[in-house]
Amino acid sequence: MKKLIAVLLAAVITAGIFAGCGKGATGVELKWIDNPSSKEEYMNNAKIKSLTQMGNTYRLKKAIEKAQKGEDVNIVYLGGSITEGDILDLEDRYAKRTYNYFRDTFAKGKGENVHYFNSGYRGTGSKLGALRCEDDVLSYEPDIVFIEYAVNDGGSDSDKDGFESIIRDCLEYKTQPAVILLFARMQDGGTSQDWKKEIGKHYDLPMISYADGITYLFDNGAMKWEEFSGDYTHPTAYGGEVIAGFINYFYDEVNRLPAPEADVAMPERLFDGFYENAHLLTKNSYELTDETKGSWKKGSTGDHFPNGWTKQFDEANEPIVFEFTGRHAYVVYPSAGSDSFGVLVCKVYFNGELVATKEFDEHVQGGWMCSTIGELHKSFEAGEYRIEITAKDSNPKCDLQILAVGYTD
Repeated sequence: MKKLIAVLLAAVITAGIFAGCGKGATGVELKWIDNPSSKEEYMNNAKIKSLTQMGNTYRLKKAIEKAQKGEDVNIVYLGGSITEGDILDLEDRYAKRTYNYFRDTFAKGKGENVHYFNSGYRGTGSKLGALRCEDDVLSYEPDIVFIEYAVNDGGSDSDKDGFESIIRDCLEYKTQPAVILLFARMQDGGTSQDWKKEIGKHYDLPMISYADGITYLFDNGAMKWEEFSGDYTHPTAYGGEVIAGFINYFYDEVNRLPAPEADVAMPERLFDGFYENAHLLTKNSYELTDETKGSWKKGSTGDHFPNGWTKQFDEANEPIVFEFTGRHAYVVYPSAGSDSFGVLVCKVYFNGELVATKEFDEHVQGGWMCSTIGELHKSFEAGEYRIEITAKDSNPKCDLQILAVGYTD
């Protein structure tokens, strides 16, 4: 009888230890190895190195609980080409690998309740990400949002403002998603992670620096750049596996550690909020009349922005006109890299007064038809906008596209 009781007690203790561990989670804490002697041991240390900050994981714990109960969980990835990953097969991309791990580890049954949304877009940074946030992140009712822009952003205040605006828009959304920051680097070490880490600390967000993780591996001869990337920045299939290993380690740590008692309180913003609460006007959300469409027709050729407007390729140069109420106004246009493209001329009226005339050259050497954001006007008070857009008079017969017009409340 004593032996039976001992066995039952051991079973109860074991169940208690592993209660809350997912199907794929180890529940074992990784320890730093002072003198690693194998690639596995170096990778162990790189995972630890990559975890910049656990942050407040209250929301992520809630998302895990939802997945375990069989409730729908939506995971959204926002970033540039590293996140988009279109040079790789779907299953080799870091985003899909980490979605698979979360689903297989935490979801109930076969994981049909966990959903994947990749909103990565090559060649774009945080400012356009903030304008896209409503349509390409929040519309999916996210429970978890990854933000990756460390090699696409520079260090301007507007880049920092755009990055913070994405964070605030997500944190304040009704689904209360967990926000996780992911930091990349280029072959030459270029990254904007230093200032992004400061913003992440301000909001007490989880932060994963695969930049720091792979740098440790390079510095110790445990991995070569050519293994990680086939060019100057984009991961290979193996590189995607390495990045996913860092993120999955973070998931294991979240699962292993107790949940915080409360969600983090929203702090004051660090920057102006010029990109916060942004909206995009496209042909799907904004209807032009015969009087306001001018010499333009519906549709554009950008794969991420197919619902804009295109100027007719002739001498006609009547303006396309947009009218709306907002504080700050932007235009999204392609960097085409083609001799046939011309220059957008934007006349900006605010509360009936011409406040700016801006020009944006769509013929950019080396352009990849990436989307570029042009700032039209900023106001701390909302007002009535009228935006008139034409081709430059010196070259009216040209290709021109407006991918979207953006504004903030």
